[in-house]
Amino acid sequence: MSLVITSKAAAYLALLRAIESNRPENKRLFYDPYAKLFLPTSFKLVEKLSRIPFMNRFIHWFIDRYWTGALTCCAARTRLVDVMTVNTVQDEGINQVIVFGAGYDCRALRLQMKKRIQFVEIDHPDFQAEKRDTLAKNPGRNGMEAMINYVPVDLLTQDLDHVIPQIFQQGHYKTMFIWEGVTNILTAPIAPKVFEYFKTFQPGTIIVFTYVDKEVLEHPEKFTGAASVTKLLRRNNEFWNFGIDPATIKEFLASYNMELMHNLDCNVYRRMYYGEEAASMKGYEFYRVAMARVTEG
Repeated sequence: MSLVITSKAAAYLALLRAIESNRPENKRLFYDPYAKLFLPTSFKLVEKLSRIPFMNRFIHWFIDRYWTGALTCCAARTRLVDVMTVNTVQDEGINQVIVFGAGYDCRALRLQMKKRIQFVEIDHPDFQAEKRDTLAKNPGRNGMEAMINYVPVDLLTQDLDHVIPQIFQQGHYKTMFIWEGVTNILTAPIAPKVFEYFKTFQPGTIIVFTYVDKEVLEHPEKFTGAASVTKLLRRNNEFWNFGIDPATIKEFLASYNMELMHNLDCNVYRRMYYGEEAASMKGYEFYRVAMARVTEG
């Protein structure tokens, strides 16, 4: 999930994706057959129970009661980033997708893109090794894994320019970055370095990323569902460290030679995919999805 080891948070997200994938085919927002492979023993029973329709509904209710908005936000934003990826590849002529901090998500495998795309996953060495080992042991994996380039990076000790091959910046590549569920976990000195790295790519490069409203870092009680999730993470010695003010994100990105294209809060993208049901959904309004484009320096 991050370029530093945050396996517990990544496991929570994998569980949420697995639960959503076990909803009826005509209701689920996406299908991720890989998510269940990465669950710790304590989560496997929950995933198996969620395959039973009435238990899936109960699990949805239970999660929403104690971590309001977590599941619906995760499902809707995953669908949104999937749609953004497919549409951007088609509309912008993208031929390289670089996933920063892919964690346990296997978007490169599950999207099954018709167009031949070079996928690159950049993540912490230990985390990435564990993920690749798990996929290798799964007899049902598809052959596309061989088409993924894996680049191990530890942002705490390594400089991106020194460890990521410059081959990914060759002129014939039109690149899209996906940075989902990561910015809020990185510390303030590290997150800006990644934005600095993005701007070294040629103009037209697209970045899709998630971020949290910076106010949630100091005042989680102001946002539905924020206090409970921060307590959960804290128990696992994991923290949200970095946020952006939604009102100034345009100027923030401009300082890195990027123009803002989209800036959607959770209420918006939940309505996009849950329709009328979204009216009764609350929580995680602080969690946003943005899209930006690198401009001329």
